[in-house]
Amino acid sequence: MVLRTRSTPVGADSDVRAHDPSSARESALRLLDRQRRTRSELARRLREKGFDAATIDETLTRLTEVGLVDDVEYARAFIAGRWGRRAAGWRRIEQDLRGRGVSADDIAAARERFAAEQGEGAGVDESAAARRVVQQAARRYAALDPRTRKQRLTALLLRRGFSYETIEQVLRAGQE
Repeated sequence: MVLRTRSTPVGADSDVRAHDPSSARESALRLLDRQRRTRSELARRLREKGFDAATIDETLTRLTEVGLVDDVEYARAFIAGRWGRRAAGWRRIEQDLRGRGVSADDIAAARERFAAEQGEGAGVDESAAARRVVQQAARRYAALDPRTRKQRLTALLLRRGFSYETIEQVLRAGQE
């Protein structure tokens, strides 16, 4: 008896399955049923399941045509969820999306869509998000001398992905 693992098909069917677009489509749909995924993540998961590159490309092209795989929409939803939930700068959000396989062009398009949804600048102000982080950390750093406090706040904001210009602007405004 031959045991199969989920990610590596074995036996005589594996060659047939590797070239079967309907099997690849079904696998992709099962993956999409659980959660939204990027095109590159789906390609990676299908490769792990033993499908060949041509079959994967054909399957993903078809799913993109019918609107089931859309990296711009994935990125827009990711930005919307991240922006409201946890204050982070654009750099950090873009870095997370690139790590998930979203292209720079798709990220830019998603950012534009998100800004349009929020209205003219409402809710997309990176300085306001940075100020919110500073306010949350104010109690922790209240007892420190001003120089050390500024260094720690700068490091915190840089880790959260805010640009240096935004950090300087927010910290300068906080001193006044």
